[in-house]
Amino acid sequence: MNPTKKKAVRKAMTDFCTRAEKNEAVWHYSQQRPFGGFGQSPEARHVNDCSGYVGLVFNWAMHKAGVYMADPLDYHYSGYGYTGSMVTWLSANGKKVVEANGFLVGDIAINGHSKSSTNHTFICKKAGSATTALWSSHGNENAPDSVKLHYHPTPLVGVWRHPALL
Repeated sequence: MNPTKKKAVRKAMTDFCTRAEKNEAVWHYSQQRPFGGFGQSPEARHVNDCSGYVGLVFNWAMHKAGVYMADPLDYHYSGYGYTGSMVTWLSANGKKVVEANGFLVGDIAINGHSKSSTNHTFICKKAGSATTALWSSHGNENAPDSVKLHYHPTPLVGVWRHPALL
């Protein structure tokens, strides 16, 4: 993807996350599969979880930018997949991001006790360092909300960059 398209994708991601956070009252938390909401605005009623939220952000951004990006959940935007399928797919196809290099919009953080025992994921909505980057998370009924990288009680397994955004 060329730099102009990457910029458009990242702008659409930030826009989606910011608007979703402002409208958290219409977002509801559920781990039910399949989840829906693809193509619906962030102001629409949504029912999903953290990994579903990341999938919706990627799907929205690719359509807004007019490019194709593979589903980071590895289920072709079908409403299936979860944090574990995401870490497996990103480990095989993406690039692990080191904190010293900074984070970019669209980077995906994953928490848990190991790569095989994950329990939460969230997406970078404002580039920066480990202390200045802002992330968007939909991990409970009172979300989506803006968080810092190390907000979750379980350890950070890692941060990955989607191959389309390398």
